[in-house]
Amino acid sequence: MGVGSCVWMFGVVVLLAANGGDGHGRLMEPVGRSSAWRKGFNTPINWEDDELNCGGFGVSKLTDGSQWDQNDGKCGVCGDNWADPQPRDNEAGGKYGKGIIVANYNMNQKLPIEVELTTSHWGHFEFHLCVNNDPTHIVEQECLDKHILELADGSGTNYPINYIFDPVNLTIPVILPKGVSCTQCVLQWHYRCGNSWGDCGNGTEGMGCGPQEWFRGCADISIS
Repeated sequence: MGVGSCVWMFGVVVLLAANGGDGHGRLMEPVGRSSAWRKGFNTPINWEDDELNCGGFGVSKLTDGSQWDQNDGKCGVCGDNWADPQPRDNEAGGKYGKGIIVANYNMNQKLPIEVELTTSHWGHFEFHLCVNNDPTHIVEQECLDKHILELADGSGTNYPINYIFDPVNLTIPVILPKGVSCTQCVLQWHYRCGNSWGDCGNGTEGMGCGPQEWFRGCADISIS
Protein backbone atom coordinates (compact mmCIF):
# COMPACT_ATOMS: atom_id res chain seq x y z
CA MET A 1 0.00 0.00 0.00
CA GLY A 2 1.44 3.42 -0.98
CA VAL A 3 1.85 6.41 1.27
CA GLY A 4 -1.13 8.12 -0.33
CA SER A 5 -3.37 5.12 0.38
CA CYS A 6 -2.24 5.01 3.99
CA VAL A 7 -2.98 8.70 4.44
CA TRP A 8 -6.41 8.25 2.85
CA MET A 9 -7.29 5.32 5.12
CA PHE A 10 -6.05 7.22 8.18
CA GLY A 11 -8.23 10.17 7.19
CA VAL A 12 -11.28 7.93 6.86
CA VAL A 13 -10.72 6.39 10.30
CA VAL A 14 -10.22 9.80 11.91
CA LEU A 15 -13.36 11.15 10.24
CA LEU A 16 -15.44 8.20 11.43
CA ALA A 17 -14.00 8.39 14.91
CA ALA A 18 -14.74 12.08 15.17
CA ASN A 19 -18.25 11.99 13.80
CA GLY A 20 -19.45 8.58 14.94
CA GLY A 21 -21.13 8.18 11.56
CA ASP A 22 -24.68 7.14 10.87
CA GLY A 23 -25.21 3.57 9.82
CA HIS A 24 -28.50 2.77 8.14
CA GLY A 25 -30.28 -0.50 7.54
CA ARG A 26 -33.56 -2.39 7.57
CA LEU A 27 -34.83 -5.90 8.19
CA MET A 28 -36.13 -7.26 4.89
CA GLU A 29 -36.72 -11.00 5.40
CA PRO A 30 -38.75 -11.59 7.39
CA VAL A 31 -39.70 -8.03 6.64
CA GLY A 32 -39.81 -5.57 9.53
CA ARG A 33 -42.91 -3.66 10.54
CA SER A 34 -41.71 -0.34 9.10
CA SER A 35 -40.72 -2.00 5.80
CA ALA A 36 -43.64 -4.39 5.25
CA TRP A 37 -45.11 -2.04 2.62
CA ARG A 38 -42.03 -2.71 0.49
CA LYS A 39 -43.12 -6.36 0.24
CA GLY A 40 -46.72 -5.54 -0.70
CA PHE A 41 -48.34 -5.65 2.72
CA ASN A 42 -51.12 -3.16 3.42
CA THR A 43 -49.22 -1.22 6.04
CA PRO A 44 -48.31 2.46 6.35
CA ILE A 45 -45.34 3.66 4.33
CA ASN A 46 -42.25 4.67 6.25
CA TRP A 47 -39.73 6.29 3.90
CA GLU A 48 -37.25 6.41 6.79
CA ASP A 49 -37.45 2.70 7.61
CA ASP A 50 -33.64 2.41 7.55
CA GLU A 51 -33.28 4.98 10.34
CA LEU A 52 -34.66 3.14 13.38
CA ASN A 53 -31.66 4.09 15.51
CA CYS A 54 -33.29 4.61 18.89
CA GLY A 55 -33.91 8.31 18.26
CA GLY A 56 -30.30 9.15 17.46
CA PHE A 57 -26.79 8.45 18.74
CA GLY A 58 -25.05 11.31 20.53
CA VAL A 59 -22.45 10.97 23.26
CA SER A 60 -22.14 14.56 24.47
CA LYS A 61 -24.45 17.41 25.38
CA LEU A 62 -23.19 19.25 22.29
CA THR A 63 -25.05 16.85 20.00
CA ASP A 64 -28.74 16.27 19.47
CA GLY A 65 -28.61 12.49 19.75
CA SER A 66 -31.10 11.09 22.23
CA GLN A 67 -30.19 7.47 23.04
CA TRP A 68 -27.03 8.23 25.00
CA ASP A 69 -27.51 11.92 25.79
CA GLN A 70 -31.09 11.77 27.01
CA ASN A 71 -32.14 8.14 27.53
CA ASP A 72 -29.12 6.61 29.31
CA GLY A 73 -28.58 4.19 26.43
CA LYS A 74 -32.15 2.86 26.44
CA CYS A 75 -33.88 2.01 23.18
CA GLY A 76 -37.33 0.91 22.13
CA VAL A 77 -37.39 -2.82 21.36
CA CYS A 78 -38.06 -2.08 17.68
CA GLY A 79 -35.69 0.87 17.29
CA ASP A 80 -37.96 3.72 18.39
CA ASN A 81 -36.83 6.56 20.61
CA TRP A 82 -37.21 5.39 24.22
CA ALA A 83 -38.63 8.79 25.17
CA ASP A 84 -41.63 8.37 22.84
CA PRO A 85 -44.90 7.47 24.56
CA GLN A 86 -46.14 3.90 24.21
CA PRO A 87 -47.19 2.41 21.99
CA ARG A 88 -44.17 3.66 20.05
CA ASP A 89 -44.50 3.67 16.25
CA ASN A 90 -42.98 0.22 15.70
CA GLU A 91 -44.48 -1.49 18.74
CA ALA A 92 -47.76 -3.38 18.86
CA GLY A 93 -50.57 -0.85 18.56
CA GLY A 94 -48.26 1.78 17.08
CA LYS A 95 -48.35 3.29 13.61
CA TYR A 96 -46.48 0.37 12.03
CA GLY A 97 -47.16 -2.34 14.63
CA LYS A 98 -50.24 -3.84 12.98
CA GLY A 99 -49.58 -7.44 14.05
CA ILE A 100 -49.52 -8.74 10.47
CA ILE A 101 -47.79 -12.11 10.19
CA VAL A 102 -45.30 -11.60 7.36
CA ALA A 103 -43.77 -15.09 7.26
CA ASN A 104 -44.49 -18.63 8.44
CA TYR A 105 -41.75 -21.09 9.37
CA ASN A 106 -41.38 -24.64 10.60
CA MET A 107 -40.05 -25.55 14.02
CA ASN A 108 -36.26 -26.00 14.20
CA GLN A 109 -35.72 -24.93 10.60
CA LYS A 110 -32.83 -22.95 9.18
CA LEU A 111 -34.04 -19.42 8.56
CA PRO A 112 -32.26 -17.12 6.07
CA ILE A 113 -32.58 -13.62 7.48
CA GLU A 114 -32.02 -10.77 5.04
CA VAL A 115 -30.84 -7.33 6.11
CA GLU A 116 -30.31 -4.44 3.73
CA LEU A 117 -27.54 -2.12 4.86
CA THR A 118 -27.86 1.18 3.07
CA THR A 119 -24.83 2.43 5.02
CA SER A 120 -22.67 0.06 7.02
CA HIS A 121 -20.55 0.92 10.03
CA TRP A 122 -18.86 -2.24 11.29
CA GLY A 123 -20.06 -3.76 14.57
CA HIS A 124 -22.30 -6.83 14.60
CA PHE A 125 -25.86 -8.13 14.26
CA GLU A 126 -27.84 -10.21 16.71
CA PHE A 127 -31.28 -11.75 16.19
CA HIS A 128 -33.67 -12.27 19.10
CA LEU A 129 -37.02 -14.06 19.27
CA CYS A 130 -39.96 -13.60 21.64
CA VAL A 131 -42.87 -16.03 21.78
CA ASN A 132 -45.71 -13.55 22.17
CA ASN A 133 -48.93 -15.07 20.75
CA ASP A 134 -50.75 -11.76 21.09
CA PRO A 135 -50.26 -9.21 18.28
CA THR A 136 -51.75 -6.50 20.51
CA HIS A 137 -49.21 -7.01 23.29
CA ILE A 138 -46.00 -4.96 23.35
CA VAL A 139 -43.06 -7.30 23.83
CA GLU A 140 -40.31 -6.56 26.30
CA GLN A 141 -36.59 -7.03 25.80
CA GLU A 142 -36.53 -9.65 28.54
CA CYS A 143 -38.75 -11.86 26.40
CA LEU A 144 -36.66 -11.26 23.27
CA ASP A 145 -33.50 -12.13 25.16
CA LYS A 146 -34.83 -15.60 26.02
CA HIS A 147 -33.98 -16.75 22.50
CA ILE A 148 -30.88 -15.24 20.88
CA LEU A 149 -30.71 -17.08 17.59
CA GLU A 150 -27.65 -19.17 16.75
CA LEU A 151 -25.96 -18.65 13.40
CA ALA A 152 -26.36 -21.71 11.19
CA ASP A 153 -22.60 -22.03 10.68
CA GLY A 154 -22.10 -22.69 14.39
CA SER A 155 -20.04 -19.54 14.99
CA GLY A 156 -22.25 -18.21 17.78
CA THR A 157 -24.88 -15.48 17.90
CA ASN A 158 -22.97 -12.39 16.70
CA TYR A 159 -22.70 -11.78 12.96
CA PRO A 160 -19.74 -9.42 12.37
CA ILE A 161 -20.10 -6.58 9.87
CA ASN A 162 -17.00 -5.88 7.79
CA TYR A 163 -18.70 -3.87 5.07
CA ILE A 164 -17.97 -0.16 5.31
CA PHE A 165 -19.23 2.06 2.52
CA ASP A 166 -21.25 0.31 -0.18
CA PRO A 167 -24.94 -0.55 0.23
CA VAL A 168 -25.23 -4.31 0.57
CA ASN A 169 -27.89 -6.99 1.03
CA LEU A 170 -26.82 -9.59 3.55
CA THR A 171 -28.38 -13.02 4.00
CA ILE A 172 -27.60 -14.55 7.39
CA PRO A 173 -28.78 -18.14 8.00
CA VAL A 174 -29.84 -18.78 11.60
CA ILE A 175 -31.46 -21.73 13.38
CA LEU A 176 -34.85 -21.32 15.02
CA PRO A 177 -34.88 -22.40 18.68
CA LYS A 178 -35.47 -26.10 19.24
CA GLY A 179 -39.05 -26.96 20.17
CA VAL A 180 -40.36 -23.40 19.90
CA SER A 181 -43.67 -22.76 18.13
CA CYS A 182 -46.00 -19.77 18.12
CA THR A 183 -48.98 -18.25 16.39
CA GLN A 184 -47.14 -14.93 16.68
CA CYS A 185 -43.50 -14.47 17.51
CA VAL A 186 -41.58 -11.22 17.32
CA LEU A 187 -38.19 -11.47 15.64
CA GLN A 188 -35.86 -8.60 16.51
CA TRP A 189 -32.85 -7.50 14.47
CA HIS A 190 -30.33 -5.71 16.67
CA TYR A 191 -27.38 -3.92 15.05
CA ARG A 192 -24.69 -2.51 17.31
CA CYS A 193 -22.45 -0.37 15.14
CA GLY A 194 -18.73 -0.30 15.83
CA ASN A 195 -17.29 2.80 14.19
CA SER A 196 -17.21 5.20 17.14
CA TRP A 197 -14.17 5.77 19.32
CA GLY A 198 -14.65 5.20 23.02
CA ASP A 199 -13.45 3.95 26.41
CA CYS A 200 -12.72 0.21 26.36
CA GLY A 201 -13.04 -0.06 30.15
CA ASN A 202 -9.49 -1.38 30.67
CA GLY A 203 -7.60 1.89 30.65
CA THR A 204 -7.44 2.09 26.87
CA GLU A 205 -9.55 3.64 24.13
CA GLY A 206 -10.37 2.27 20.72
CA MET A 207 -12.72 2.01 17.78
CA GLY A 208 -15.89 0.13 18.70
CA CYS A 209 -15.49 0.70 22.44
CA GLY A 210 -17.94 2.60 24.59
CA PRO A 211 -21.40 3.77 23.46
CA GLN A 212 -22.22 2.95 19.84
CA GLU A 213 -25.11 3.69 17.52
CA TRP A 214 -27.82 1.00 17.50
CA PHE A 215 -30.39 -0.01 14.92
CA ARG A 216 -33.32 -2.35 15.47
CA GLY A 217 -36.23 -3.81 13.57
CA CYS A 218 -39.12 -6.12 14.47
CA ALA A 219 -40.98 -8.63 12.31
CA ASP A 220 -44.11 -10.65 13.18
CA ILE A 221 -43.82 -14.33 12.24
CA SER A 222 -45.35 -17.67 13.11
CA ILE A 223 -43.64 -21.01 13.76
CA SER A 224 -45.52 -24.28 13.40
